[in-house]
Amino acid sequence: TGPAGVTSLTLVDISEGMLHEAKAKVDLLKVPNHIKIEFIRADATTQLLSLFGGDSFDTVVDTFSLCVMGNDGAQACLGQMANVVKKEKDGGRILLIENTRSSSPLLGWYQDVTAQTAATVGGKGCVYNQDVTAMIKGTPHLNIVKEESFAAGLFRSYSCSVS
Repeated sequence: TGPAGVTSLTLVDISEGMLHEAKAKVDLLKVPNHIKIEFIRADATTQLLSLFGGDSFDTVVDTFSLCVMGNDGAQACLGQMANVVKKEKDGGRILLIENTRSSSPLLGWYQDVTAQTAATVGGKGCVYNQDVTAMIKGTPHLNIVKEESFAAGLFRSYSCSVS
């Protein structure tokens, strides 16, 4: 977003089906005609930088997708996001809402015991006990500006910047 607000929206997913769902939802919104909307099929773990170049976006938003990428894929995706968003000094930010390992010892233990089975059997591949905070801290130049926990830490929102 700039002084004029949102001027473009780029939606990225590896799944053609999810892009179709996104198009259907966007069609229901009353998006002003001056906002350019693009739907891009791409692998967010490897292709963002090559498709868009560095410092290309004011804001990158990701919701509930890191868990389906596995730990290595999620870490790679964070790196890709950090590369395509503008630096903090230029107003860039990354906003995340993700499944995370609970801060409750009992719930965290339960997640650890069941995460792989749940992901395989019925969780659409989502490994819901990731330590997203550690992943963000382990991504070069990516910094947590604000972190909020919901539902005993099962979900967290992050506002991040790139130094």
